[in-house]
Amino acid sequence: MRLRFIHIWPLSLFTLIFSSAVSQNLVHNGGFEDFVECPIKMSNLNKDAEYWSAPTLGTTDYFNECSKTKLGIPLNFKGKQEAFEGNGYAGLYLFAPKDYREYIQVQLSQTLKKGHRYKLSLSLSLSEKSDGAVMDIGAVFSEKPLSIHTKRQLSNATLSSVITKTTHAKQFSSHGFYDDKKNWMQVELDMVAKGFENNLVLGNFKSNGGTHYLDFGKNTVNDEGYSYYYLDDVTLIYLGPEYKPNQSYVLNHVNFDFDRFELEPKAKKSLKDVYEYLIKNPNLKVSISGHTDDLGSEEYNDVLSNERANTVARHLIRLGLEKKRITYTGYGNKIPLDSTFTDKARRKNRRVEFVMTEFVDE
Repeated sequence: MRLRFIHIWPLSLFTLIFSSAVSQNLVHNGGFEDFVECPIKMSNLNKDAEYWSAPTLGTTDYFNECSKTKLGIPLNFKGKQEAFEGNGYAGLYLFAPKDYREYIQVQLSQTLKKGHRYKLSLSLSLSEKSDGAVMDIGAVFSEKPLSIHTKRQLSNATLSSVITKTTHAKQFSSHGFYDDKKNWMQVELDMVAKGFENNLVLGNFKSNGGTHYLDFGKNTVNDEGYSYYYLDDVTLIYLGPEYKPNQSYVLNHVNFDFDRFELEPKAKKSLKDVYEYLIKNPNLKVSISGHTDDLGSEEYNDVLSNERANTVARHLIRLGLEKKRITYTGYGNKIPLDSTFTDKARRKNRRVEFVMTEFVDE
């Protein structure tokens, strides 16, 4: 199962465009479907799961329906669980005595772009034989794959001592303990890339003392217990640039046909990202500007460009953005991106731009 990925290139220093890569998963084999060998022995992730490996001495496991051993699906040495999707998943300890930890890592299909936003998500399920549950699972991004000689947790201090660049651990969103042993639980986090991230590491980066742990009461007072989780459906999706106030951005896929101002389906996807960003940042408002090519009279182009800006504004309002956070205007053909008199240049100029600025609710 191989995916093709489309790179996203900046238009200029002050304009960024969206790409059809919006819906592409940047994690190789995120569903753990591809394998080198059908699993037979435990502690087998490095050998059996394609693209995935363990960055430490922790002995992470790989499970697949093809296995007739204790690494099968749904029945295995940690209990019973169907795959979230397909036929495979990974298994690892997020909590164990003496801060023992297991991690998984994977090289991404492309380097993340500095200043751009991404959404990381995964599904996890607590194994039936676990003594307790945690509410701590995080992600670290690195420039190169990690190989660290330890079985303990990867603290930020440990990560800062390695040669390759790494981010600090970022926690997935949690509304409670991940204690469901029957169903898959979905977690996610948003992040802004620093521009060197080629590799993803998943696990619990906290010590036992720093981990939120729910003991099911199976152990003695001095026994720290175990929390073993199945992981599946790891997805990293490109969201768009980290919009900076007072900077102009061109919306790709909001390039209009000649003499038209209707939105195409791809344009609506781009606007959905802008809307979601504004919802997450209520201190911002958006100013929309419409533009045309050089064909037609100045008066007509002023009207047409205003209609294009109005079309975008009305779509944001339909999505749920308050009217008081939106302004729009048309500039006709007065501010072209490309001044050459070609069809390609004219299509580029038939566009909509936006600027986000501080919003004060009066």
